[in-house]
Amino acid sequence: MIAAGRSTLRAALDRALTAAGFEVTAQCATAHAAVQAVTRDRPDVCVVDSQLPGGALVAAAAIALPPSPPAVLVIDPEGSEASLRAAELAGASGYLRGELDENRLTDAIAALSEQRETRS
Repeated sequence: MIAAGRSTLRAALDRALTAAGFEVTAQCATAHAAVQAVTRDRPDVCVVDSQLPGGALVAAAAIALPPSPPAVLVIDPEGSEASLRAAELAGASGYLRGELDENRLTDAIAALSEQRETRS
């Protein structure tokens, strides 16, 4: 699942993930829509943009609640240490800072998917 306010970012993430063989179960433009999509679609990993309308950390905290929560990967183009700590406290499983790099993104999602499968 992809949660990002900007349609161009959602489209870029969708292209990158689909090209790498991942199934994108939903694309959401707000934190509220992301939480609803997780409840409905039960994805393995959620990619959440730090600038998500309604709050990326609000979405991450709600998504990361048990039972069997998906992994949450927060992407943040600015990526301060404070933002990283806040994402961790909210329940994010992973955090990517800086310019969106498709290889780093798909590697992170693959690692989170593998960790989730190991826990199950």
